[in-house]
Amino acid sequence: MRKNIKSQASLEFLTTYAWAFLVIMITIGALYYFGVFDFSKILPQRCFFSSQFECLDFVILENEVRVKLYNNIGEDIRIKNFQITNDASNPLDCETLQLPGPLEYSIPDLPGLLDYEWGYGTDLNVSFKDCSEGGLSIGERIEAKISMVFCSSATPSCPEHTTSGKMASIVN
Repeated sequence: MRKNIKSQASLEFLTTYAWAFLVIMITIGALYYFGVFDFSKILPQRCFFSSQFECLDFVILENEVRVKLYNNIGEDIRIKNFQITNDASNPLDCETLQLPGPLEYSIPDLPGLLDYEWGYGTDLNVSFKDCSEGGLSIGERIEAKISMVFCSSATPSCPEHTTSGKMASIVN
């Protein structure tokens, strides 16, 4: 009889605390659902590329993505292609690429068209314009992936290499 009373007290103790834990979890879930715990607004903005190219500055606007890269590869290169995308259900889609100089390139026509010289130890301002989709709403945080195909200007056969980078920022 004595053993039975102890187990009943233990069960009542655990049940009471289980209900309290359940109420706390529902409260936290409701606060998260209504946006009280929106951590994306306080996470730092960042830009990463391989060690060959340093990301000096970047900004993501409502219809444009700009990035400033530094050539740290040790030699002059020729850029063959630039692409930008993200993991949204409707991925980021930009129509125009602008590099320093008077020309703008249509991104769908880029393969085989772009042959841009980029000197060692210099920076390059790249602008992806006429962007849509991909979660480009002012105040929202997005991550964009940029890939670049390049080759060494000094190598006659110009074998292509691909490098990629990632940016995470709030859309201005």
